[in-house]
Amino acid sequence: MGFYSSNFGIIMLDRIDNVWLQSFFSVYENHSFVKASEHLAIPSSNVSRHIQQLESVLGEKLFYRTTRKVTPTLMGERFFQEIREPLYNLNQSLQRLSEAQTSLKGSIRLSSPDIPIIGEVLADFLATYTDITLYCEHSTAIENAISNDPDIIISFERGELDDRDWVSKPLCQWDTIILASKECINRYGLPKTLTELESMPCISSYKSFGGDPWIFAIPESNGYRSLSPKSRIKVDGGFTAKALAQRGLGFVALPSSFCLDEIKQNELQQVSVDYDLSPLTIFIHHRAINFHSHISKLLVDFIAEKLSSNS
Repeated sequence: MGFYSSNFGIIMLDRIDNVWLQSFFSVYENHSFVKASEHLAIPSSNVSRHIQQLESVLGEKLFYRTTRKVTPTLMGERFFQEIREPLYNLNQSLQRLSEAQTSLKGSIRLSSPDIPIIGEVLADFLATYTDITLYCEHSTAIENAISNDPDIIISFERGELDDRDWVSKPLCQWDTIILASKECINRYGLPKTLTELESMPCISSYKSFGGDPWIFAIPESNGYRSLSPKSRIKVDGGFTAKALAQRGLGFVALPSSFCLDEIKQNELQQVSVDYDLSPLTIFIHHRAINFHSHISKLLVDFIAEKLSSNS
C-alpha cells in the first residue's frame, strides 16, 4: 500500500484516486476548471467532481471559485507544495522506465473494436517492445469494456462523451453518411428529412454507441439530435451492417471511407437528409498515471502517434 507522508499525515492511495490529483494539478496550474478539462480532455463536470472528492477526503476546500478566476486556498497551496515533488519524482521514474525500451516488461489489458487499423498499430508496438505481453479483448460497447476493468479502452463514439473518470482523447475522425441499396430505396422510398427517415427500416447498433448510432449534428444549436428509427436489425459490426444494407434490408450509417467500393460499384447509394450524421470518432481512454501504468501510457502514446500520422 502506497502513501504520501506530509504535514497532512499519511494520505493512503486507496482513499485517493490518482485521477483526482491530476485534475487538482491541472486546475492549480491553469487557474480554471474549464481549461483543466480541455487540457485533460475530460468533461469539466469530471474535474469538478474530482476536486470535490479530494476536498471530502482532506476535509477542507482547495480552491476559491469566482466567475473570473480559480485560486488555491491556503490548504490548496500547501497541498500542492507537499505533493508536487513526490509526484514529479514518480513521473520522472515512470518516464525513465518508458525510455528504457530493452528493460520494459509487463502486461497490458486492452479493449478495442476489431478493426484492421488498430491491429496494425498493435503489431508494430509488440514488434518493437518484445517483452511486453498484451491481452486484447474485442468490444464495441464502452460500458461492457469498463466492466472488465482494462488498462486501456479504444471506442467508437458519436456526439458528446458520457461523464466518466477516464482520460479520453480523440485519435482520429471519419465522416459518416447514410447509405442504402437501390432495392431498399425502391421499396421504401428516398427520405429527405430526419422525420421521414425515422419511419423507415434502419439497421441500428445493438450495444455500441449505447444502441443509438443515429446521432445528427445540429449546427444552429451546436448540439446533437438522436434519432430512433424503426430497427428490426441491430448489429455492432460494420462489416455485417454493410452486408445487410447491400441486401436491401434497411438504411445504414457508416463511414464513407468504409464503403467507397460499394458506392463506386453502385451497390450502395448515399442518402442525404436535412442534417448530417455526426462524425465517427475513435477515442482512446485510460486511467491517470499511477504506479503501474508506465507501460500502458507508453502504448497510449504509441497508438496516438501512429493514428495521428495516418489521419
